[in-house]
Amino acid sequence: MQTNNTAARLPLFSNQRPGWQRLLIWGGVAFAALNIVPLVFHVAGNLFGLGNALRGWGSLLLLVLLPFLPVLGFLLYLPFHGINLFRTAANSATAAFTRRDDPARGGYLYDVRPARMSWLTVLTPLPLFIVLGVLTAGIGMLFWPALVAIFVLPGARYRKPVTIAVSAHGIESGDVNLPLDRIADLEVGNNGVKVSEEPLMPGRGGVSTSAMVGRGLGKRQAERSYTLAVRGDGQSSAAVIAGGLTYDCAVNLQSDIHNALARFSAAD
Repeated sequence: MQTNNTAARLPLFSNQRPGWQRLLIWGGVAFAALNIVPLVFHVAGNLFGLGNALRGWGSLLLLVLLPFLPVLGFLLYLPFHGINLFRTAANSATAAFTRRDDPARGGYLYDVRPARMSWLTVLTPLPLFIVLGVLTAGIGMLFWPALVAIFVLPGARYRKPVTIAVSAHGIESGDVNLPLDRIADLEVGNNGVKVSEEPLMPGRGGVSTSAMVGRGLGKRQAERSYTLAVRGDGQSSAAVIAGGLTYDCAVNLQSDIHNALARFSAAD
């Protein structure tokens, strides 16, 4: 029996596509247009003898459109939770948290504010890519957000404000809900690496894992990319409950929540 595949392929610009796909498609179209139009003026000026007028107009148009090219590049961040980077861009360079009473659960609520991404990491390579953009009709500018993405996108999904509920019922934060008797550990990490100030190698040359993480990543960005995760009893991996933290904030939050859980466990 012959079977027919009734699943129709969506048109390129169909409204049934996910929003992030439509954004990428239109961003690609706009990027191509912004690069082609100035080049058309340059070529037309040479082919049809209009010379300096069209070439000058093409150069002017290129300079006007140049600032918009990196914006199109940054739109590529959105499928990778890059929106969190922009939502927290005005935050302080230091993460912070506050604890308040939670009458509904009989415990505490921790309001955590992450640190912003490092503007130094973002802006330092910009002058070089502006020059490349002028020399390559704007194409070189797209490499600026691509390079920056290597340092700022890891951990972007956790760089957002969160509220953590800690009570005799356990820990609740976003999709994480772990009963008190199932909590095995609270871990401070950085991009999947559990960190500690204790040296991995004894002696004067010993280096802590927190220092190694800072060397391996862009140091200024790594200093504000710590996470706090909770691991359940019998589980090999931990679930992140707060991210985008500076080291001191992550350690203090870990200690405060640990003490609160100890009090609730002792009261049972």
